Amino acid sequence: MSFANDPLISLASAAAIANEITDNTLLNERDTSFVVYSFQKLNQTLQEVKNAFPSYWQHAVAIKTNPLAKVLEHISELNYGLEAASYEEVCLAKNAAAPFIIWDSPVKTKEEIETVLMLPSKLIINANSLEEFIALTKSPHENHIQIGLRINPEMKLSSMSSMTVGASGSKFGEPISNVQAIASTIQSLTRKVGLHVHASSQNMNLEESASAIKKVCDLAIAIGLKHISYIDIGGGFPVNYGFSACPEIKKYAQILEKECPMLFNQSVDVFTEFGRFYHANAGFHISKINEVKGFTNHQTIANHLGADMFLRESYQPGKWMHRFGIMNAQFQLKQGPSVETSIGGPLCFGGDYLVKNELLPKAAQDDYLIIMDTGANSFALWSMHCSRTFPKVIGIKSDGNPFILKERQNIEDIIRFWS
Repeated sequence: MSFANDPLISLASAAAIANEITDNTLLNERDTSFVVYSFQKLNQTLQEVKNAFPSYWQHAVAIKTNPLAKVLEHISELNYGLEAASYEEVCLAKNAAAPFIIWDSPVKTKEEIETVLMLPSKLIINANSLEEFIALTKSPHENHIQIGLRINPEMKLSSMSSMTVGASGSKFGEPISNVQAIASTIQSLTRKVGLHVHASSQNMNLEESASAIKKVCDLAIAIGLKHISYIDIGGGFPVNYGFSACPEIKKYAQILEKECPMLFNQSVDVFTEFGRFYHANAGFHISKINEVKGFTNHQTIANHLGADMFLRESYQPGKWMHRFGIMNAQFQLKQGPSVETSIGGPLCFGGDYLVKNELLPKAAQDDYLIIMDTGANSFALWSMHCSRTFPKVIGIKSDGNPFILKERQNIEDIIRFWS
């Protein structure tokens, strides 16, 4: 099945894929829920980013949004780098043979730094503070390792507070108000270094995002470009979840070129670190409906996925919305009259709901729930609350053929985790 002309995988396409997966006997009775991930959709988005920006820009993909090993290997084979937010993710990137690794963790131990500095991989380490930056520049490292400093642009942004990392008081980066110390430190070095900025995620206001990057570009010019090797503009580009108009990545490039021309004239190397944008629309989840409680003008569904898989949706109700659908036991999409529906998960606490008062067709026991646009920040945030097993992941190859991307956990895995 091809999605070449579709910005989003439709509910009808998801149902057809689910039916094909069943026909290929990739599921068994334990698979009460499963994840589907399309490599074709991932490839399209990777190419979309590459086409939007100059050919000499280098693009890394944020591991934290989707850490599946085979996905990371696929990205690396296409010559995209990987961005790591922890030492453990550096190890995942190394195992995936990433052509380059960007390490942005806000917390790095001395032992982790010493180990990472010994890696033969092409590596960028962005320090989270001026103190860490000074220590890194004094550490012995080879030319294949570059050092940079994350800058907090200290801006008021319109993105939701949990996704804003560039406001005053943030734990991320060296405050840009400390400009004199930043400049004098970098100017005193004998080798070039980089500057990194990432202000927020899922911010629909592209001008705001560009303004944060412009502040760091202006800082680089004030320091002197003879001291600056690269600008890392981070990620955070918003994803289209199908509810309202979403900006295009090409428009973002146009705004950046206007506001930050130095990024487009090869004055410095430029790196990006998009994550959610690459993965979200490539995935969806399917879960069997365990039971339906009928009320007057309302139904409450209990299914096999909840706050274990969808932490943000459950703990920030109304902030992270998805398209939902109901299929019958034969994986045929239900139509018919809609009723207000609350979708509850399997966990034993009162906040375990994916959504409340969503208009959906009437459901029945052993129907299936479809949850769309879940390829990022869903299974990557998996919670062990109630010790449920991580579901099977079905990959859809670029040629449309399904395969088992990751097997379902078993009970022994859970016992071993807590032992």
